[in-house]
Parts: sequence; structure tokens; C-alpha cells
Amino acid sequence: MSTRLGIELTVEPAFTARAYRTRNIICGQYASWAAEMHMLRLSVVGYFECSDSVLDHLAHGAGRLAEESRQRSPRFSINCRGVDDGRSASGWNGERDSIYLDFKQTDPNHALTLLRCNALKMLDELPGAVLPPQQEDFHPKINLMEYADLPAPVMVDAAEFAKGVAIDVGVPSVAHAWRLVLLRYHSEAAGDDWGHGSWASDIRWEHLSSYVL
Repeated sequence: MSTRLGIELTVEPAFTARAYRTRNIICGQYASWAAEMHMLRLSVVGYFECSDSVLDHLAHGAGRLAEESRQRSPRFSINCRGVDDGRSASGWNGERDSIYLDFKQTDPNHALTLLRCNALKMLDELPGAVLPPQQEDFHPKINLMEYADLPAPVMVDAAEFAKGVAIDVGVPSVAHAWRLVLLRYHSEAAGDDWGHGSWASDIRWEHLSSYVL
């Protein structure tokens, strides 16, 4: 059994409910079960390794991160830029296997960006924690479809379909932070590779702790 940890942000229930409805319709239409195997969350630091011996320290640190964030900006808001699929005028940007609600931030002082930076610093200083690779670029998003392995023309159709569904369901343009959660993920299929969706067939998770934002 392969195990990883995640520091994740969940947004307010009203937003989450509409996002779940949107995801269910998209995944059902395009037979993408990888996304439906997972909870809806905005990953702050995902799929990192951590020794069981320091889990108490990790939980304490996550609680401190939430408290500091709450003091700075309680229930901070995050602008949702709508549905995106990683395409640009020059082609795909490396995210062609996913369709997501885009929360990309340009303000380096935004509460979410500060939360992420502080989480990375905490983990870097925690003995027994190993960060996953490529932590420099932070693109906050909530995945609606992952690792569907669709042909490119069908992926374009799926992205257009997803945009229409999100509008019809009424996904809001602003989400409010609700909880910072510490999760432990388990997967037999993932092995040592948690970066390419091999967890999709059997992932399960447990909530280790939850903190008010």
C-alpha cells in the first residue's frame, strides 16, 4: 500500500455543492472516473511523504497555518475564473488531461498564496517530510475531470460541454475558504508514482484533522 499526505483547502458548502453537480455531469457524459474517485478540494500541498513519527507535529503545524490565515483574512475569498482545460493560443500547457475550475492568482500577497508559501516552509522544516517535485508553480484549481485519456478533439468537446454545464448549474464566480484539512491518501495502484493518475483506480483517503479558516 502506497501512502501520501495532503494539505488541502475546501471551500464553502454552497460552492462545493454546485461544483460537485457540475463534475458529476461532466464525468458521466465522458466516462471519466478518475475525477469521481476523488473529493473536491483545492490542493495547497498535495501527495507528499511524511513519517508517521512526526504526524502530530504536522497536525500542529497545519493548525497553526489555519490560525495565522484566519487572523490575516478570515474566510478569505478566491475568484473563480470559470472552467479551463489548459489550452492557450500556442496549444496545450501541460494540463491537457484535465478540466478544472480555475482559481489562478496573480497577487503574490493573496491569502491563498501566503497560505501555500507558509505550508511549504513548514514542510521543508519538518524532519521526515518529503515534498513532491515541481513545487515552484502553484496553479490553484478544483479538478472536474482528470486523466480521462480522451482524444484531443473529444477533449475540446468535453471542455466546451463543461463550460456550458458550469453556467447552467450556476457555479459562482467567487468561493470562500471554509476549512484547511489534513488528509492521508492510500492506493495500491499508485506505487511510488503519484503524479500521473495511477491512483485513480483505487484511491481512498482519511481525514486526519480539520481547521476553520
